Amino acid sequence: MESESIMADACKAACDFHRRKLWKRFTNYDCFGVRIAGRDDLILGVVLGDAGEEHGLSLFRGPNAAACLGALLEPEGPGDDALEDMDTLGFSMEAFGTLPPDAQTLLRDGGRHPQYREAVPHFLAKPAGQNSRLPNESELRELGMIVHAVVQADKEKLLHPACLDDPQGICVLNLSNGPAEPEVRLTREVVEQHRPPVAVPLLPACHDLDRLPRLKTTWLVGLPALPAAIEGDDRAMQVLLVVDDTHDLILHGLPVFSGDLREAANGLVKTFQGKGLRKVKGLPAEIAFSSRKLFDAMAPVLEPLGVRCRYEPAVPKLQQLMTEFYDLADRQGGAFDDADLPDAADVPVPAPQDLKGWKQAQERLCRRCADEFHSSRSLQSSRAVEWYFGDNDFDYYVQEHREQGVLAAYIGWAIVDYRPNKTSKTHAEKMLKKGLGEAEAILLRAQMETCPTLYRVARHNAKAGTVELEDILLGGRVTVHDQLMSENIENNLFLPARVFPAGAYHFLEPAGPLLGAGMGLEAVEFLRECGMELTEAGLRRHAHLFGWLWEWMEEWQADGGQPRMCNTDGDELLWHTASFSVAAPDEVRKVLLEREDIEYDRDADEFVWSRPAGRNRKVPGDTVALGRIELVGDELVLEVNSARRLDGARQWLEKLPGVVFRNVTTRRWDEVDRDRPLDERISSPEPVEMTPELSAAVQEMMNKHYMSWLDEPLPALGGKTPQQACRTAAGRRQVLTLIRTMPDPAGPVPIRAPREALMQALGLTAEAGGPPAGEPTPAIPIPIESIAPKPRIARNAPCPCGSGRKYKKCCGREPADN
Repeated sequence: MESESIMADACKAACDFHRRKLWKRFTNYDCFGVRIAGRDDLILGVVLGDAGEEHGLSLFRGPNAAACLGALLEPEGPGDDALEDMDTLGFSMEAFGTLPPDAQTLLRDGGRHPQYREAVPHFLAKPAGQNSRLPNESELRELGMIVHAVVQADKEKLLHPACLDDPQGICVLNLSNGPAEPEVRLTREVVEQHRPPVAVPLLPACHDLDRLPRLKTTWLVGLPALPAAIEGDDRAMQVLLVVDDTHDLILHGLPVFSGDLREAANGLVKTFQGKGLRKVKGLPAEIAFSSRKLFDAMAPVLEPLGVRCRYEPAVPKLQQLMTEFYDLADRQGGAFDDADLPDAADVPVPAPQDLKGWKQAQERLCRRCADEFHSSRSLQSSRAVEWYFGDNDFDYYVQEHREQGVLAAYIGWAIVDYRPNKTSKTHAEKMLKKGLGEAEAILLRAQMETCPTLYRVARHNAKAGTVELEDILLGGRVTVHDQLMSENIENNLFLPARVFPAGAYHFLEPAGPLLGAGMGLEAVEFLRECGMELTEAGLRRHAHLFGWLWEWMEEWQADGGQPRMCNTDGDELLWHTASFSVAAPDEVRKVLLEREDIEYDRDADEFVWSRPAGRNRKVPGDTVALGRIELVGDELVLEVNSARRLDGARQWLEKLPGVVFRNVTTRRWDEVDRDRPLDERISSPEPVEMTPELSAAVQEMMNKHYMSWLDEPLPALGGKTPQQACRTAAGRRQVLTLIRTMPDPAGPVPIRAPREALMQALGLTAEAGGPPAGEPTPAIPIPIESIAPKPRIARNAPCPCGSGRKYKKCCGREPADN
């Protein structure tokens, strides 16, 4: 079976398993067994998800499987050794965008290109004494076979949860007949949790330990995992951590390979001899070990010397110290020595079409920039931090927005733009003077020559690994080649960034936070209010203001992240569906038809309540639709979009003969429409399959809607229409910003806002800016006037947009919120 087929089979098995929702029946204390024909060891499976972790499956393998699993389930904790001795294989269902790059690459190599939020299996293997890694083909094949068997057994209701120490045993799946179509036979087995005895390592001559002074202290000794590895060596690392609990002192911290008890024991003896970090010499009165193996090895040596030894699976102070160490390592961002990088002179400049070569050069440059940042005090000074964030609490922003790439954005600005004073050189200039590889120098110069700006994600293609960006502030489009970004991004998001050329491609360096589809226009206004001049020179001079967007984004989200939606009367949008009983429906229908403020829609069999728009109209057309009325049997249903309009309607509706108010339901404009009019509650049309013709018809309808916007008075333009605002240079800039930040409509059909057509209709195409050099000119949509007439759609037919609602209640509906 080829690699892609193996990965595809493992993914299918994991998704089938996830759909079974076994976490609803299995707790984290339950397990089942798996025996594969021809193998001696029993594999133990644990369903993940019951305790709030990511849903998935973990398989414990090898002779210590039961002992390791039993240690994990102990209330006191597993101890340092259980985690290192574990031999596990499994997966968890996680959002694709949150997976590490190598895990994303593994799925891509298997032919999958998921969206950012799509839940996909994250496969991991951890052999005993080694670091976690991606599984190889053999492990993926075995995992796929086991998961398929578990799904089959559960479908046949043969899989039953049981605790590891259940006296009746656990359910065991016996697999035979090969991995393609395994035959499953169920048995029940009692599991013994045996751990092989620990051999006491050979220690150096210890006869002088009894001559050491006795200390009236308690020491804590552990072997926690170390977040580090040696390149080319799969072995996991631990650290011998010795702490004086009485005086809160770290006496020793010695990295050792996992399971190397001889080295750990020697390190502890040297600590007794005063050769640790603090040069404290002597034997403590008591030692608490969080490593069972080290306790078993050292207690027989130390207890005859009067040292009380005890084993504690969890020692809080040791765990706290290691957590602080992890945080420090994480904050350092993986700083390293230049020795980790290849000699710049040995790396040739990639050919223009060598995307992989330019990507590797970009990665080397990013690492050198990170090293430059971590070695510079000025770049981490409170002055630099406050200049970029508008606040000097660097730790807060790094901790709060780590996953959003805040550190990369800050380092990029600090290296390229920050000058402590007007005559200072930037660190980018210093790095070039110091010397870089030719490819890295080309990339850094390109960054320095490019100003940051605000982009809208126009399109992305995960298969091609490209993202098309529209420059909101300066105009033009550019295509970035970034596989991870193309899979983790969504259209209509906004991204402050530098985009710079390298060879035949363009690459991106973030300059601020990724912003939601509804935040673009407000972000531009915020930058203007902060004094940013929206020219190339101004964007270079005020590059730090993109950093202020981190705090602005927090405030925007804290305010609910939603604009206040109002109708043309200034009332907040709140949909009201009111029901009235009708004693004489025919008489009420006759009265409604005679009213001047009621228009009858014969096709829909409904009444539109309206009023003249007046001279200061805010919407196109001569009338404003205030609400809709339907008569169904002996019920009258009224739908309006504000409480004030409901009160106005009731004043005249309840004067009609035999009309009595029953009840009303409300919903916000952004909530699901649970209370549809009565005719739709009786029969809801099935969603229709979208054809190219229907998609084109929906796009045409939306084009017509957008083009009518050109003549609408807009509060953002001071009550002027876009046509009127474009009579001045300042107005043209405002209208361009409005068009560029206009998001595409959301829905099941990919509809795009006709931005180019709008700019063309306003005569703004010359001011909009063309695409950067080397980029194809984007296609301009056909003007609305030249589009063929759309086919007539019956009012009660299913809407072609695929919403599942009738056309008259969806795209064919005149807006009632105006």
